[in-house]
Amino acid sequence: MSERSAEPNLTARAAPPRTPAVAISPAEIGLLVDRFYDDIRAHPRLGPIFEERLAGKWDTHLDRMKKFWRSVLLYTGEYSGQPVVKHNALPDLQEDDFRQWLDLFEATTAALFGPPTVGPIVVIARRIARSLWLARFGTPFNQPPAWLG
Repeated sequence: MSERSAEPNLTARAAPPRTPAVAISPAEIGLLVDRFYDDIRAHPRLGPIFEERLAGKWDTHLDRMKKFWRSVLLYTGEYSGQPVVKHNALPDLQEDDFRQWLDLFEATTAALFGPPTVGPIVVIARRIARSLWLARFGTPFNQPPAWLG
């Protein structure tokens, strides 16, 4: 009598390729990230928050953010990290900092691209900002502000 394997013979189909969220190239994403963080560094409130955390580590951060945005916009899957943990570790982060970040991100995006590109990027940025805001400040008694809508 022969023993039969108890393991089932499983096969899986590859997932269909995902269509990128927006028509943008990796080089354009790099430009957006570089320009945005130039704007962040010059911002009177956000600049010091980022500088305190990233002094001497800006190149590493910019590379990571380029991977993040390529993963989000082009579905490259190259980013791995914990954005909620990183943002929640910032002791001086205030609710309105997310609005300022979002305003600056939207202005930078609009300065670089036309409406067909800006629209989807802003929708995604708002979703990310909302998620980070909820993880940090959301409670049953503290709902997201209207600007995160």
